Amino acid sequence: MKALFCIPPVEFNPRQKPVDRVYGCNYGYDYKPAIHFLQVATVAQERLGWTVRFLDCPAENVGPDGFESEVKEGDYDVALFWSTYLSAVEDVEAARRVTRLRPGTKIVFMGTAPTWKPDEFRVSDQTWCLLGEPEETLQDLAAIWDGKRAMEGTPGLAWYTDSKGTWARGPFRDLLDVSKLPMPDRGLLRGAYRANRLDVHPVTTMAVSRGCGFRCTFCCTNAVDQAIELEFKRLQEAYVKRPPLRKRTVEQIVAEFQDIAARGIKGVEIADNIFTWGKSRTEEICKGIAPLGLHWICLARANMLHDPAMIRAMADAGCKLVYMGSESFDDGLLEDMVKELKVKDVVKAVQTCKENGVEPEVSVLIGGSPQESWRTLLNSFRTARGLGTRFVHFSAALPAPSTQLYDEAMKNGWFHDGDFHPADNQREVIIDLPNLSGREISLALKLAYAGQYLTPRGVWRQVKTVRSLEDLRHKTKSAMNLFGFLGARDSSPVAIPPGRVTPRPATSVG
Repeated sequence: MKALFCIPPVEFNPRQKPVDRVYGCNYGYDYKPAIHFLQVATVAQERLGWTVRFLDCPAENVGPDGFESEVKEGDYDVALFWSTYLSAVEDVEAARRVTRLRPGTKIVFMGTAPTWKPDEFRVSDQTWCLLGEPEETLQDLAAIWDGKRAMEGTPGLAWYTDSKGTWARGPFRDLLDVSKLPMPDRGLLRGAYRANRLDVHPVTTMAVSRGCGFRCTFCCTNAVDQAIELEFKRLQEAYVKRPPLRKRTVEQIVAEFQDIAARGIKGVEIADNIFTWGKSRTEEICKGIAPLGLHWICLARANMLHDPAMIRAMADAGCKLVYMGSESFDDGLLEDMVKELKVKDVVKAVQTCKENGVEPEVSVLIGGSPQESWRTLLNSFRTARGLGTRFVHFSAALPAPSTQLYDEAMKNGWFHDGDFHPADNQREVIIDLPNLSGREISLALKLAYAGQYLTPRGVWRQVKTVRSLEDLRHKTKSAMNLFGFLGARDSSPVAIPPGRVTPRPATSVG
């Protein structure tokens, strides 16, 4: 079986900008390897014996003509797409072109958008959707194609039963043991990747756990966990609890870092929802990777960043920045969001990181609680900037279907168009809250970014990290994206009909 794992050209989406497929909720200011998709491609290669081409058009600078040439010349049996809410338009368009250029090619979608609404992804009679966690479902689908098992009742699979687009959806698939997954094969990547928060390149991404032990009401976790949570929520018939935390072993994590270093990669963004699961575990990982000389960044909870010895171990192992989801600097809002920490926890974490050699980054989520107001926002802006971090990450609340905030928004009629639809939460607002309209949230987002990046201090922080002509090009491109956002008349989302993932009828082909 010859398989094309495809991230389409940017020309296929309305913004003509690459979609971040690691976290799945924005058109990124930088562009990172889609690590969860690469994991699936590795499973196909190692466990199914498929011949795999991982085509990342944005990273490889491949446009529509190059994409079509690859499809025509590749003689692929199946084309697979990792589809987030924002990327659904381009993924469906690419799949349509595949079926037009090579009729009969099998089409497989996976990710958040097809897990949410698989019925909107039919591009031919040979279309399947992998729901939630995709690796084992793909192996079952391969067995179905080989005539070794029946389609009916396959967990985690959606399929089309007739030419009219009638579809069926299998039961929930039990979650796998992530320590049994093969290490992602970064040799499949042919593109070039950079990251704004790392001063080295090339960079890659890494994901060594799935799930989270906390229940924040607003949280859009990384892209694979969003898809898993959608299925988990369907299993429970409501948002009750999140899927359990599952971790790869320390030995596996160290081995993956070693593999990354051996490939000449200089930087790593760890995309786990939380990386610092326990002091002893974190220190053991750091001890194993310290000799490699890699630069890396990760995400962690503020109340997990209070131990100076652990932070020093991270710094000695090459950790350059840790992002903590502080979200608000109002204890009442944090409690309403079930954040399970206090403002004082964030302040202490920032101080501990600064004193022990790791740069902290905090965040302000605008509208994460229905109690948000201009008073709480201005307080959060002032407090966050007063902490003196190089970056404050700003975004608007995006009540994705996997979250408890989505249920609340639907119940109270907060969505502009009656339901969730794709939006970039660093630019766009799709809800009105009791104390803040969508336009006010959008204005607050623009003011926040202008205050951070357009001051002399903000400009200097960016300029002083430029070390090469390529760095300058990358920073300039990011700046132009920011100016485009700040200069926009409003932050309305891309033109997608309310309640639909794809802008054209899902039954049309070609």
